[in-house]
Amino acid sequence: MKPTCTIIAGPNGSGKSSIYQKLSPPGRFINADEIALSLDANLPSEIRRVKAGRATISLISEMISTMQSFVFETTLSSSHSIETMRIARLAGFHVALVYVVLHDPEQNVERVRFRVATGGHDIPADNIIRRYEKSLRNLPRAVALCDEGVLIDNSEQVPIFLSEFQAGGEFRFNRISERPTELHARLHDILREFHSSRSQSED
Repeated sequence: MKPTCTIIAGPNGSGKSSIYQKLSPPGRFINADEIALSLDANLPSEIRRVKAGRATISLISEMISTMQSFVFETTLSSSHSIETMRIARLAGFHVALVYVVLHDPEQNVERVRFRVATGGHDIPADNIIRRYEKSLRNLPRAVALCDEGVLIDNSEQVPIFLSEFQAGGEFRFNRISERPTELHARLHDILREFHSSRSQSED
């Protein structure tokens, strides 16, 4: 059986960690925020962030080189996570994508503010808004690289599993059209393009 690389992706404040706890995918959980918290509290926050980022990259490389299942969180706002998916797949991993998103970036900002009020770490609002758009722009690339994936709308109290799909372009289920919002229309277009490209490649 192939080892699994699971990516829990989505903009800051989307609730990725809570979704991880609900799904409990196999393998070691690699979380840069948790690594940062384990570092010397006397270090400046920026230094801790950089060290945690380097440690995360090192751990992921170790998991891939030793063919061990692992899970990591990402905003998907840069190409690094996309490259990690590509490398893992080439190495022989089963790549699974869990994408968690809220209706709009302002909701993400509010979630992060609430997190800070309850003792969590802060992220500047302009960074959250910028990463929200970048994350959605990178989603088609991530979808194209995964063996299976699920899209989750975490805007409400109870997460809504919108769609679950496989690399062949087949849907296990797809409920996006049942909830006509601007975000869901965008997700629908991404999956439709993915399904169309898969079908054409098989012809």
